[in-house]
Amino acid sequence: MIRTDLTNKQYHEVDAISASDVKAVVLSTIYHWHHQERKETPAMQKGTAVHDFALENGNNTVCGPETRRGNAWKDAVAEAGAKLLLPEAEYFECQAMAAALRADPACAKQLDHPNAMQENSVFATCSRTALKVKARPDSYNPDDFIMSDVKMTVDPSPTGFVREIYKYRYDVQAAFYKYVASLVGWEIAQFAFLAVSNTKPYVAHLHVMSLESMKRGENDMFKALDDISEAKRTNSYTTGWPRFSMAYPPSWMTE
Repeated sequence: MIRTDLTNKQYHEVDAISASDVKAVVLSTIYHWHHQERKETPAMQKGTAVHDFALENGNNTVCGPETRRGNAWKDAVAEAGAKLLLPEAEYFECQAMAAALRADPACAKQLDHPNAMQENSVFATCSRTALKVKARPDSYNPDDFIMSDVKMTVDPSPTGFVREIYKYRYDVQAAFYKYVASLVGWEIAQFAFLAVSNTKPYVAHLHVMSLESMKRGENDMFKALDDISEAKRTNSYTTGWPRFSMAYPPSWMTE
């Protein structure tokens, strides 16, 4: 099922396995995933705002007072309603990051493609585990079969962002989005990340995932889905660690 009418908040309220869930299992354990705190941080809010400026012209983001403290902020929250409220400096930072994305020709092509399907909410049932799954890709170009996702990063350079891909397992996210999209009939030939620096000078770069990267992400994604399915079936959410471990000197101390 594809929904075009859901807000980001409404999408997150739907009970289904997301890319964040799968990445959490890959990066830690079933236990940590099951007990993780799911709360929105200021950094996550900035990420949402950058997406809004890049994809929705900032229609869902409001510029607030200088800080999140005091009566002025409380009044601004009430006035903003369902829209995202940011302190003044952060608001303009997010605007600048979105401008950097559009200043890069390759990134702008994905964002401005006339037939791009942006921020569609995709819901399906995993054919392997019967788990309910969901994805909300930033953009899907049905003409070139390219799916893309915007990422704020410390270093968007060709070598710098690659390190973040594997540190935060964005390859798993890409594989998951592609898989969920395939369940509703979307064909994905390539997946790209539109990486933009989160500090000045703001600059962006497009990174296309290789087949090797996608295959690695896919393997770990399916294992995580299997682990989640088994944990739910048995109601057992453990670390999977052994009863005890021997502590040996690390290799860098013995070389």
